[in-house]
Amino acid sequence: MTGALGRVGAAALKPSLLPLGPAVDLSKDRVRRGEMLWNDGSMCFQQWQSCASCHPDGRSDGLNWDLINDGIGNPKNNKSLLLSHKTPPSMSLGVRADFGEASLAGFRFILFREPETKDVEDVKAYISSMQPMPSPHLTRDGKLSAKAEQGKKIFEDSKTGCTSCHPGPLFTDLKLYNVGTKFDLDREAEKFDTATLIELWRTAPYLHSGEARTVQEVLTTHNKNNQHGNTSQLSKDQIEALTEYLLSL
Repeated sequence: MTGALGRVGAAALKPSLLPLGPAVDLSKDRVRRGEMLWNDGSMCFQQWQSCASCHPDGRSDGLNWDLINDGIGNPKNNKSLLLSHKTPPSMSLGVRADFGEASLAGFRFILFREPETKDVEDVKAYISSMQPMPSPHLTRDGKLSAKAEQGKKIFEDSKTGCTSCHPGPLFTDLKLYNVGTKFDLDREAEKFDTATLIELWRTAPYLHSGEARTVQEVLTTHNKNNQHGNTSQLSKDQIEALTEYLLSL
């Protein structure tokens, strides 16, 4: 990694390098090195995938995967790793105590590699450095729309009960619950991690099964027993307002 752009002249075909900025000392910049490892397919056995293959920019690819972290035969929707260093446990079933343990397991069970401690620590530094991106549902000055403001009041209303499991600022209470989302390919597990709602706008489909295509489906079609908040009493307009707020986080 030279930090430079290669250039080849059309006439002489002689390569040259154009520096893109000051040289980076990767031995000191753990975040930069961790990001490089995250996107490096050579870290994988047979070099056919990288961490970024399923988690582009550390987020989700929107697909379901069946991984040996928690046994074969129970695929689950890929999760964004944003704020995972602050929201233990990790994985939908909470099978990893924290993101550090999950990072090591990712090398071992997904990339099939026994990593150096430094590699794991640098990847953890990169994951920890990730910051939420502003939602496109916010106004131009980065504030909630009028509709989202209405949704915020509904979200924070004790009658709806959303904040009992999704309190700010992380919008998760870090616990596992049975909210009636077990589906055909789940085994014994009935309790699932309460995921953060931050950047919900970019993590469709929803629920650990990926069965809900939209946030609105989570609140309606997949919430008939009011286990994802007491939403059955809400009007169509209120559901839309609550959805707009959640997509603004």
